[in-house]
Amino acid sequence: MLRRLDQRGFVHSAGGQGGFALILVMVALVTLTILGVTAITAAQLDMKITQNMRHHKQLQYGAMAGMDHARQLAEDDTVNLLNVYTEASQASNNCLVDWIHPTAGGSVDTPLIITANTMTLSTYRVDVCQAVCNQPPAGTGVSNIAYAMDVLATGEMANASANARAGGFLFARTGLVESCNGLL
Repeated sequence: MLRRLDQRGFVHSAGGQGGFALILVMVALVTLTILGVTAITAAQLDMKITQNMRHHKQLQYGAMAGMDHARQLAEDDTVNLLNVYTEASQASNNCLVDWIHPTAGGSVDTPLIITANTMTLSTYRVDVCQAVCNQPPAGTGVSNIAYAMDVLATGEMANASANARAGGFLFARTGLVESCNGLL
């Protein structure tokens, strides 16, 4: 490779490769910048997905707690299910809306507030509806019931734009109501 000196004594290459290293370094910097921005964007997206999943789970747990609360009221005989069934049959849409609710005046109980480390995670509200009389709901595998009530629990969170729902049935397996008292 031939080299020559200019008037000031600087060495120049004769092959015309001046500045090639600068271009190579610039391309490497742009490539690394793009990789860095992509990694940061992927990390932020992963954090949003994780946060959404955590909120969904909290809402799900709230709904499941509402279902358990309704079952517990029925099992402990805290409420008379026949009276609840009769009230539901006389309500609009055959449902007692906000049967368990934090502020509703006609609710039978106040929901629990699910907390962790003194932070409120979620709460719930429960609606109870008249379901069937003398016929178990299809697919439940239950027979010989007097009546069934449909329970819908909704998990709720402060500052959340979504909710989660869980549904199930409360069964009265005794012969208390042979004709459902003419309700149906």
